[in-house]
Amino acid sequence: MTQVQDILTLQGLDDEAAALRAALSDVEQRLRGDEDLDAARRELAEAESRLAEFQREQRRCDAAIADHNAKIGPDEKRLYDGSIKNPKELASLQHEIEYLRAARGKHEDELLEIMARLEVADRERTRLRTLVAQMEKRWEVRQQELRLETVRLGDAIGRADQKRNAHKPAIPPRSLQLYEDLRRKKGGLAVARLQAGNCTGCRVQVPDAVRKKVFSPAQLAQCPQCERILYAG
Repeated sequence: MTQVQDILTLQGLDDEAAALRAALSDVEQRLRGDEDLDAARRELAEAESRLAEFQREQRRCDAAIADHNAKIGPDEKRLYDGSIKNPKELASLQHEIEYLRAARGKHEDELLEIMARLEVADRERTRLRTLVAQMEKRWEVRQQELRLETVRLGDAIGRADQKRNAHKPAIPPRSLQLYEDLRRKKGGLAVARLQAGNCTGCRVQVPDAVRKKVFSPAQLAQCPQCERILYAG
């Protein structure tokens, strides 16, 4: 195997390891959480907040109605038990009772409206609780699958690294350093094919002298434009 073929093989091993590491990074990112589940949990929290607000409004109306009843009862007793003889005082008491009844009626109407909204809110909370519980079960299963996938990918990366380390001694140190520098600077593509006289890395035509060098097994040829190592394909 020629030097450039050894370097090309190394690039293939590095590409394989890079793909595995990218896949592992993706799996680890997905393990951080389920966006749909997080959204459903937020929706449930909002539904519970709305329900709690309606319950507070219900208690407020219940308290107001109870307060009016506590005032109306004694006033009605005084109105009809004959204890008040003064006509003006009777008229004033009658007016007060009518005012309290009207205020109570408004709160009763408001309570009916709140109860209707509360019923809808309670159904929505129940629906979302069921949905979140189902999604959490699916997420638990998915997490187990993803954890197994991280183990599989980690093992595959270890094997790929072993193959790379076993192959590195076949490449002269200076050529290896050149390859690694180019791979870092050129987005992972250190070796490019010479096709129809052009470098496939930068699409620029290569001079004849360099093209001839590509076919020499004793030395490496680099594209004058992008500096990538060239091989004949």
